[in-house]
Amino acid sequence: MAAQDGQCPTCGNSITIPIQDRYGRLIDPKTRQIIKQDPHPVHAYAAAGDRAPAILRQNDGKQIIRCTRCSAASPITANNCKACGMPFTMEGTTLEAAGTSNGFAVAGLVLGIVGVPACWCFVPSVLAIVFGGIGYSQISQSGTEGGGKGMAIAGIVFGAIGVLVGAYWHFA
Repeated sequence: MAAQDGQCPTCGNSITIPIQDRYGRLIDPKTRQIIKQDPHPVHAYAAAGDRAPAILRQNDGKQIIRCTRCSAASPITANNCKACGMPFTMEGTTLEAAGTSNGFAVAGLVLGIVGVPACWCFVPSVLAIVFGGIGYSQISQSGTEGGGKGMAIAGIVFGAIGVLVGAYWHFA
């Protein structure tokens, strides 16, 4: 539907569907200028056709976005699907906005991996357990699936292995 006139499914205004260039940028078909992205997801997928997340109105009048990947419902202001992380806006394509990694989980995993071969020094392994636990706790409290939970668990496991190997190495 790119470059065609249409109607916004949310507000009802007449719009011209932008063209998407080979770099993923939206181009105004009339002026051939790059369109500065609106951070609000309502218009972000106008050029995507059937791949666009559906914007639905609930019985209470509140709007939500239905993800085409996992069918989960997210708030209308979301840049990403709250369940699977699929981006709804250009801003949602950044790693920070996607929420795909937690700093503590990443730190726990890295320290856990370092702590196993460096088992003679307990510090990385202990920190892996601590940071992995903090990351896991933060991810669990946020209520989103994924988000680095596996990294946090792996950091805790590697940290525990590093502590056990180090203890055996020191005291055996």
